Amino acid sequence: MDEQNPLQTNVGVRIKERRKQVEMTLDELAEKTGLTASFISQVERGKANISLNSLHTVAKALGVPVFYFVAEGDLPEESHTFGRQELSTTNSSRGDKFNPVVIPAQRSKLVLPNTGIQIELLVPSIGRKLLSFKARLEPGKFHVANRLLESTEEILYVISGKLTLEFTDGTYTLSPDESIYFEGEKLLRMISASEDEDTVWISTITPGIF
Repeated sequence: MDEQNPLQTNVGVRIKERRKQVEMTLDELAEKTGLTASFISQVERGKANISLNSLHTVAKALGVPVFYFVAEGDLPEESHTFGRQELSTTNSSRGDKFNPVVIPAQRSKLVLPNTGIQIELLVPSIGRKLLSFKARLEPGKFHVANRLLESTEEILYVISGKLTLEFTDGTYTLSPDESIYFEGEKLLRMISASEDEDTVWISTITPGIF
């Protein structure tokens, strides 16, 4: 097993598919990520779980954002770039034309185990310069921020409930219709400060590395 926060999704299948797509061996991926080839093989075969922190490292090595591996269902995209590598997918139900509109039923979703946090992607494709998502955190639950692989800027806007944000240089509690700008590497923890309702907010991040 990997460290804390194992992800219960079909991550392994997508890691293997992407690794094959970029023609990278297990040993090469292991060298780039610091993970062992045997562990990565176990993850790909569904025999082991991988933490979100380690998945960030794998995603960077394979040239895709984390959402590529953990979003539920098919990813709402046709093609995108992440870093210097290009990823193309096909969705015949939409034809060849790019659709900039994202309806609720088509949003990719992610649930982070053991935190109570749920995320819905609000942009039609991932791996671009900007990422936006709607998040929900249960009352009294908290989410420890993951170590980022590069510097980001973020705007967070609270829709309902109260959200406490702990940073390296201070702590702030936001109420509905309040927003905050911050640098991603300074975020330590997010806490739902509501007693009887979920805290819901929208985050917009650049670059879209998540």
